[in-house]
Amino acid sequence: MSSGKWSVEHPTAVGLVRADVSGTQMTRHASMIRRHAHRLGYLYVYTVCPPVDDDPIGYALGVAAGFDADALFVYDLETVGHTPSRVCEMLDLETVSPPATWAVVVSGDVASSHAYPEQSLTAEAAHRIMQQHSSCRAFGCQRKAAAYSFLVRAGKIVPPVDSPRERAAARGLPFRLSRDVYGSMPEGVTLPTLLNVLAGLAELEGDADDSAATDPLADSAEAGSAGGRP
Repeated sequence: MSSGKWSVEHPTAVGLVRADVSGTQMTRHASMIRRHAHRLGYLYVYTVCPPVDDDPIGYALGVAAGFDADALFVYDLETVGHTPSRVCEMLDLETVSPPATWAVVVSGDVASSHAYPEQSLTAEAAHRIMQQHSSCRAFGCQRKAAAYSFLVRAGKIVPPVDSPRERAAARGLPFRLSRDVYGSMPEGVTLPTLLNVLAGLAELEGDADDSAATDPLADSAEAGSAGGRP
């Protein structure tokens, strides 16, 4: 999305904090949202605090549209009723807890069966989605990502500490990279070519280290610096 008049270098962001969700933590959540946006390189322009008796998500989206914002920042998915799909029809959604990005959906990019759930999730629905999409990766399946995030917040799933490669090694299983996820080599480039390039770079780095170690100017400068110390 265009960031309009606000910045030609940084995307713009609006935050949403709800009194009926954050309660007494509203001020703290608003501060954490703002800091998170700055860390991600956004120009943070406004914090929306919608009326409790209104449609808070629709209210925030209207304000975000007025600012021509690129993303909506919230503390967690509860702020948007565990329905990120509504936000992602217009904007990127960024959550603080846990830190996650829900990218804006471009029409035709995602099959309907893998799109964000249209309704608020329950534990039963989230478990069902996890079973139905057991062969999907959460990074590539928005529906599974939404279910996984919900179950983590509900304490039904504890995210693994080890990487997939480490878990496979611990079980004595081979770890196979997926070309669909990690891509393939550019056309005309072979593995031996890449290895030769890396070997050449390693030799250049070794030559540079040797030159620095025997450089009389560097030795002289270092000696002079040492001599000037009390």
